[in-house]
Amino acid sequence: MEDPSHPGVPPAHFVPQYGPPPPAWPPAFAPPPPPKRSPTTGILAALAAVLLAAAAAAVIFWPGTDETAQADATGKPTRPPTAFELAVETLHRQAEALVKGDEKGWLAPVDPKNKALVTRYRTMFTNLRRLEISHAEFHADKLEGSTPQKVVTQAALGYCFSGVTCPAWRNNYDEGPAKATYRLTFTLTGTTWRITELNDAAGVEHNYLQPAPWDNRALTFVKGKRVIVAGPSSQAKRLKQVLTLAEKAAKVTDKYAGYVNNPQRRYRVYLADEAGWKKWYGGIDEKWVIGYEMPLNSTGGDIILRARAGGDQRQLAVTIQHELTHVVTLAGGHWENTDDQWLVEGIAEYIGALPRKPQDTGNHDVLAESFRRRGAPETIAVPSLADGADDLTVNTLYAMGHYATACMAAKFGERKLMQFTNLVLREAKKPDEAARTAYGKSFSAVDKACLSWIRDRV
Repeated sequence: MEDPSHPGVPPAHFVPQYGPPPPAWPPAFAPPPPPKRSPTTGILAALAAVLLAAAAAAVIFWPGTDETAQADATGKPTRPPTAFELAVETLHRQAEALVKGDEKGWLAPVDPKNKALVTRYRTMFTNLRRLEISHAEFHADKLEGSTPQKVVTQAALGYCFSGVTCPAWRNNYDEGPAKATYRLTFTLTGTTWRITELNDAAGVEHNYLQPAPWDNRALTFVKGKRVIVAGPSSQAKRLKQVLTLAEKAAKVTDKYAGYVNNPQRRYRVYLADEAGWKKWYGGIDEKWVIGYEMPLNSTGGDIILRARAGGDQRQLAVTIQHELTHVVTLAGGHWENTDDQWLVEGIAEYIGALPRKPQDTGNHDVLAESFRRRGAPETIAVPSLADGADDLTVNTLYAMGHYATACMAAKFGERKLMQFTNLVLREAKKPDEAARTAYGKSFSAVDKACLSWIRDRV
């Protein structure tokens, strides 16, 4: 899944907010402010989402070190390990301690005199354990600046949650397990090598998955049968409300995950205050975005909601269900064709709005306006959004995607719709090949039939 302007970077899937930012999210989820994107109709296109690019990710390689101790015929090393090798062994023990829930072992190599560093590591440990970390591994490369008394490393923590099958390590950010990279300094204190400095900015190549919500900030958690919801302490009273809606949404998306054989062990939803919203995963500047899904490579995805955006309970429920759909229809796949944005967002609109039909949502009014002003599109596979696309173009893509997927469900059934979706989005098949396999018809035939179906309902 690559953004065309930033190769190698999985796109985040956004849900916008329309209208001026409302006051802080009240416990009862107050009604949304007046709409902005469709001013002539007054309709809130609540789930139209703009596919914005994450920052470009650089590939980082961790080559095999030439400092590895050699073994003789008896299997015993011919020399003692180097300082760098000792540092790597320390990181391996830390990863093992993290997975085992051994906080003492995780903190053991951290310089106890550096209180801020100890707090940082303790926070990481607590958050990752509450998020059900089930796999962790460190890979490191020695950097310039090392001395006999100091070892400077670039260390990458690969991680997976909730017992998912963790993919094999890959030397770049958009493959293998999700990664967090740090510049770590080990200093010899007496006879012990201690971590005395952690820097996740200077000297570290950019990683679009940093900073993760769990890194360097204490979070509050609530957990249901299918979903973990987390947020800063300021949002603690709202987490249960989000959890209730997310658990209900998970029951819906679990059904469709079963259709594509992509069950999720857990869903994770973060409720971000303004500090988290501006920082997590690089931050979001656009005022109209209220939520997004960030893929964690093949292992699932994180949902980020903007607490300040609020909206009524129905809007929030649809937003969550839309974003969970992105997780089940994209995670673990090989989607690379940016021409398929209509389907990426269309299937999320379709499942997110259930049980309502598209003609019972704001997308009906979006298409009515779009058809009146610009005429009906010539294909259901409307072009993907270009940078700077205007509001009506954005809304039309999501509305057409919603209607197109609803049409295919009505004509062929949901199981075949999901087969088609899976073939295109997770198996990287072209729409025509996918349509012939799933529907027994060419995509042009499906396209023609659905265009007529949509016109009859708008």
